[in-house]
Amino acid sequence: MCTTFSCHSSSTQEASQSNTDSLAAPITFWLGTYTSQPSEGFHLISFQQETSTFDSVLMESDINNPSFVISNKPGDLVFAVQEEGGEDGGSVCSFRFDQTANTLKKLSTSSTIGSGPCYITLSPNEKFIFAGNYGSGDLAVLPIQADGTLGDAIQTISHAGSSVNEDRQASPHVHSLVFHPNGKQLFVADLGTDKVYIYDFDPSREQPLSTSIPSHFTVKAGSGPRHLVFNQAGDKIYLVHEMTSEVGLYDYNLEEDKITHLDSYALTPKGFAGDKGAAEIKISDDGQFLYTSNRGDSNEIIVFKINPQTGTLDKIQAISSGGQTPRNFALSPDGNFLFVGNQNSDQILAYERNPQSGIIKKTNAKLAIHRPVYFFMLDK
Repeated sequence: MCTTFSCHSSSTQEASQSNTDSLAAPITFWLGTYTSQPSEGFHLISFQQETSTFDSVLMESDINNPSFVISNKPGDLVFAVQEEGGEDGGSVCSFRFDQTANTLKKLSTSSTIGSGPCYITLSPNEKFIFAGNYGSGDLAVLPIQADGTLGDAIQTISHAGSSVNEDRQASPHVHSLVFHPNGKQLFVADLGTDKVYIYDFDPSREQPLSTSIPSHFTVKAGSGPRHLVFNQAGDKIYLVHEMTSEVGLYDYNLEEDKITHLDSYALTPKGFAGDKGAAEIKISDDGQFLYTSNRGDSNEIIVFKINPQTGTLDKIQAISSGGQTPRNFALSPDGNFLFVGNQNSDQILAYERNPQSGIIKKTNAKLAIHRPVYFFMLDK
């Protein structure tokens, strides 16, 4: 028989344990940045849901301008660009990540054979890195060795041409590389030529990329294709037109190898006369909502509802990004939050998201970070 005191203590301990077990796990992500001094770099960020607070768990400073950072599926390898130009051009670095100790070890650096790499993506089998060079308008394929180091480029592809905006489209500018859901095609948006190029991917070939059919599709002159996403079926393409601040909707008929422009959706109000600069685009995991960021004089996150039958869009919200130049944003794995990086305000912010309505609401959570550029969410 226990005393009243000891019974109460046991009950309290059980309640305390129950509360601890019910606490939501922190949301973690890699954050790419631009650097201006040796003490800056890319970060591992943790967001505590109960307290709505951010924390920089670690920072890797042995790298310059790590504007784009990604990880493999197991999470033990991290890859980041060095977005540099000049005589030596840009490169990609690989790191070994100890998830228990939260430490990084730099493994290798490999040239992208071009200038200003701004986007990297892993092949579906995670044995290759594809790097897009914005400055020189080309892309490179880098093999990933068994030990996590990067080999020299085994293939490079250069684009040619220009478009109507002499200031920004005098030459090619590769801006994103996105695999189709089938894992067999790589779509490469080129802002400088107003084209999205398509390459077949065959990992068994010495040079794994080859021109697909069709080889590309063209967007309206002066639009500036930037980032893109597919619906789950892979028959609809949603493409950011950076320079006109639009989302272009394209139908992809895989049986006929045909891509057709269906519609374009303005991110700015009718009659808007300010600077435009659409940037990122994401679709919620349930496929019901599409999110974009718009920089320039807007500085907003725009939310669309996706018609499940037609894939067409209905704008349901435009909300301030809470700062200047929302270059990138990301949805949390559980879909309950959206995180925004305001590059020119040196901060990241958190928004609560209603998974049913898709609507987001700004919280008080923010963290000062020098020139945040890219989010890569971790599922743990």
